[in-house]
Amino acid sequence: MSRVAALKQRASHSPVRTFLAVLVLYSGFVFAGVYVMFGSSIPLPGLMLYAWAPMVSAGVTVWLLDESVRDWLGQLRNLRAGIHWYLIGIAIMMLGTETETIVAVLLGADVAVPYAPISDYVFTFGVTLFLAGALEELGWRGFLQPRLQRRFSALHAGLAIGVVWGLWHVPMILTGAGDFTVFWEYMLNVTVMSVILGWLYNNTEGALPVVMIAHASHNMPPIGDAAGDVPAVFDLLSGDAVFYLLCASLIALYAGSQTLTRDGSLPGIPGRLGEQLPTRQTHAE
Repeated sequence: MSRVAALKQRASHSPVRTFLAVLVLYSGFVFAGVYVMFGSSIPLPGLMLYAWAPMVSAGVTVWLLDESVRDWLGQLRNLRAGIHWYLIGIAIMMLGTETETIVAVLLGADVAVPYAPISDYVFTFGVTLFLAGALEELGWRGFLQPRLQRRFSALHAGLAIGVVWGLWHVPMILTGAGDFTVFWEYMLNVTVMSVILGWLYNNTEGALPVVMIAHASHNMPPIGDAAGDVPAVFDLLSGDAVFYLLCASLIALYAGSQTLTRDGSLPGIPGRLGEQLPTRQTHAE
């Protein structure tokens, strides 16, 4: 048996473990390389290479499984979710980013609105969506979510992906190469956000563009900054963490933890769908 054949056989027994192994190897190699060259001042191209790790890991695993890489990438063409899902995803992420500012305004506290040209927001959104962070969704939601929720509930799948997602950022956090908050708060934030993105993915029949646009919206800088007194809860948790935790809790209660969909259905595994992407399949299948 050739080495490639042996790798494919191992991958077929445990696709998720294969994905995680490739993720660790690729991320470690890229981060070590860019850190040796640039230290903690990693330039945008280096950050982009690191951000591609989930996408590369999923693509390699799909290939090892002899599944359709074309169908897996075909999730990017699944644009036909209702426009309301795009707006819901954007609204949740932007409201989370602006939660403290909104609360400050409602309480009559001072709010600062730093000036930034609209081009800065457009540039940040475009880079995140097409070149950086949003491409992670080809791995997190586009690969892991449909596989994990065949064995576990969609809620547990989302939580598990959130933990992996957060821990994957640890090298950036330890070296100060990214803009991160307190570690435990960051882990809570990204874990509950993962549930929200999993909910969007399942309810749009695996429409990855909806999830990617929501992801990119989360990465946008805040428009306002609460300069006055705000409720003490924000001394413990950031406004976005509070808001996303509330949203994830309401989603689980409303849609049900098993599938995070009201009709109890789940999107299929993309690499196995042939030309029928997307297809909804029930959790019992």
